Amino acid sequence: MTAEERLIKKILSAGSAGAKKADLRKELGEIDATLEALVSKGEVFVDKRGSAYYCFHKSHYVQSLLNTDPRFKLTYDMIKSLDETVSSSSKEVARAIETLAGNISNLARLVTERGTATAQASAAPTRAVSVSDFKVAFDAALANSASSIGWVELAKIKSDVCAKCGLSGDEFYRLVGELTGQYQDKYELSTGGGEGVMVRGLLHGFVRCI
Repeated sequence: MTAEERLIKKILSAGSAGAKKADLRKELGEIDATLEALVSKGEVFVDKRGSAYYCFHKSHYVQSLLNTDPRFKLTYDMIKSLDETVSSSSKEVARAIETLAGNISNLARLVTERGTATAQASAAPTRAVSVSDFKVAFDAALANSASSIGWVELAKIKSDVCAKCGLSGDEFYRLVGELTGQYQDKYELSTGGGEGVMVRGLLHGFVRCI
């Protein structure tokens, strides 16, 4: 069995939960070149979950996204609903097929963009930032951007904090969630905004110091 076949077998056996990249490296040795080849062929997808990278076989990646990505699940459910509508109502066939085609195109783009972004992220060196270091940069940006009533849109300070700490957008919001959770007596989040932190199913895109 070749190195590529062994790697595919291990990733495939992990199912939709994915195989942790670090565990694969411990068990199989140096896998980066083989993994990169599989990613480029579309056989394997690499996705960051929390602070670790996980590898998914193409036959399980969609189910993994359904389990973890609300946007993907919403698009998938829309397509499924439209498909059922097409099957049950001949009067709306033409319009439903047109809408379905548009959603399939969006879904394919979402999968491609996510797979490409996570594959690139897995190959790039990451910089560990502690919550305390993040707090210093976050507080400075918050003080410089606070409105007269104290509320600041998280999206407005994201680029400044990410540049200072070497963070991606996802890491920024993950750390915002940890920071506001640890210092609930210092920060208050509010719903709204185009992007932000999910709290009890609602998007919170504004923050202020209490």
